Amino acid sequence: MAQTIEVRDADASDRIALIDFHRSLYQEHRDKVVAAEDLPLIEYRDYDQVLHDDLDALLRDRSGYVLLAESEGAALGYITGRVRTEPDRVLPRRGVIEDWFVVPEARGSGVGAKLLHALEKRFAATGCKVIESATWAGNTGARHAHDALGFREIRVMYRKRV
Repeated sequence: MAQTIEVRDADASDRIALIDFHRSLYQEHRDKVVAAEDLPLIEYRDYDQVLHDDLDALLRDRSGYVLLAESEGAALGYITGRVRTEPDRVLPRRGVIEDWFVVPEARGSGVGAKLLHALEKRFAATGCKVIESATWAGNTGARHAHDALGFREIRVMYRKRV
């Protein structure tokens, strides 16, 4: 029997699971997909404090979304995003995915797609006509997932130490 995956809006009661996912995404997973020589280009001095502050800001932000995927009470992943408005653009409202993480054992099972589709619905309800997402260049799994879910790569960012 296939597992039932539910996606819901997260709240402060989910903080422990969310901070674990946030840390997994921005430290553990990052260290697997970003070359060691590139880590200083994206590292913070007190990463743990930055992660806590970022999560608290996401949970307080009324223009943002924090969604949690669960199956039988077990948290499987999360996605966060905000609506950005730029009146001078042809498509002035866009949904920006900020964080998207699924526990390794649930990857490939549709959890990430369910999270994305739930966030897409929220973005569409606010008038967004486009969604943006970014990932690390070496994160081939995420790049393939984006491709499979209809995203197109349109911009590449470079960094260099001076």
